Amino acid sequence: MENEKKEIRVRFAPSPTGLLHAGNVRVALFNYLFVRKFGGKFILRIDDTDQERSTKESEALILEDLAWLGIKYDEFYRQSERINKYAEIFEKLKAEGRVYPCYETKEELALKRKTQTMSGIPPVYDRGALKLTDEQRKKLEESGIKPYWRFKLDDSTTAEWNDLVHGEIRIPLNTVSDPVVVKPDGGFVYTFASVVDDADLGITHIIRGDDHVTNTAVQIDIFKAICSGSYPTFAHLPLMSSMDGQEVSKRTGSALSVVNMRSDGIFPEALINLLANLGTSNNIDYRDTFESLIKKFDFKKMSLASPKFNIEDVRIINKKILAEKKFDEVKTKLQASLKDLTDDKKMHALWDTVKGNINKLSEVSFWDDVFHGKIKISSEKLDDTFLKQMLDTLPSSADFDQWVSKLKEISGKKGRELFHPIRIALTDLENGPELKKIVQFLGRDAIKERIKKHMNINKDENGRD
Repeated sequence: MENEKKEIRVRFAPSPTGLLHAGNVRVALFNYLFVRKFGGKFILRIDDTDQERSTKESEALILEDLAWLGIKYDEFYRQSERINKYAEIFEKLKAEGRVYPCYETKEELALKRKTQTMSGIPPVYDRGALKLTDEQRKKLEESGIKPYWRFKLDDSTTAEWNDLVHGEIRIPLNTVSDPVVVKPDGGFVYTFASVVDDADLGITHIIRGDDHVTNTAVQIDIFKAICSGSYPTFAHLPLMSSMDGQEVSKRTGSALSVVNMRSDGIFPEALINLLANLGTSNNIDYRDTFESLIKKFDFKKMSLASPKFNIEDVRIINKKILAEKKFDEVKTKLQASLKDLTDDKKMHALWDTVKGNINKLSEVSFWDDVFHGKIKISSEKLDDTFLKQMLDTLPSSADFDQWVSKLKEISGKKGRELFHPIRIALTDLENGPELKKIVQFLGRDAIKERIKKHMNINKDENGRD
């Protein structure tokens, strides 16, 4: 059912039972882009009905992750604080005969499903509990068995909706089991609590993974029971999988958790730009802002195939973003990681020298060590004659172009034969920033010291004083 005339209200509803991962972020991001494009409210709801597994630590990390990503919510709720509302709606449904108590154990239910499957019958709950008499129920409860409750689906109908991603979807309700809504301990199940929340909070559009499609069919019938026949518009996103084919979840690798991406020096723009365009016809542009992503957002551009998520793609985008970051944008973080380098001018120079050669911010400290002599000298032996020529041709201004021109003329070397020994002499590394930037950063005195150190190594190896 469309809700074009109402204020658009969407919700992101993570469970605080683990780390927020790339798949969660994609769902949150699509909700956020959609509601910001069309106006309305983005609601954050912490689905903590599972009190045994939910933790305040996980909730705190979720809030930190969303703040880091720049996804701002307009309203905030916790399911654990809405129990009275669930109880109120449950009693209403009980009075209307739409819920009923059941007494089967997990083992008995498993046996029923196995028997149905072996007989070629769909493993749908047989509503055996509805056949019990009041006396039989009383005896079961007196024996210590606590009932759980199911919602009685209108199995003569078909749940149908126009999905914003998949188009028309139809699921006959006689092909699915009556959903459990209350557990034996009295706790409310997500399937039910979520519908009550969505109805009570006026959610107009539910955007989530397509693993919820069957769940949606069930929930539409619950919506109809408590909302006089109305229900939200749905959009089911194809689930991402990692490059090895696994579904992306909090259980498939710590590298995919937002906490670990944050600590790894990933910029939020890198993750957002990849996820917003992955699985769509849009090109991935690392320069995209939230404003441009909102403008480009359209469910019609989505593919129905499961997109492949690769953390290396995030790192590639991150490298491009880093290369364009100005010093003032990273100054605070650099000050925290480069505690030995207190001179802002030198820190600025270091950043301009290396930013095109790092994949994440934390790698700056490595180059700080390289340029300040904290890296052990390489064992690669350089030619003494060429080292002396380096010293003899080094201009007082340490002008790179002037130095290389003279060195090329006096040595007769060119290409790798010319530049590789210079790089080894100055950094002891095969690769790195442009030599011109390195020379400018080090200055004449530091360059002379490094060349002489290699000359001294040669002397030591030859047994001379």
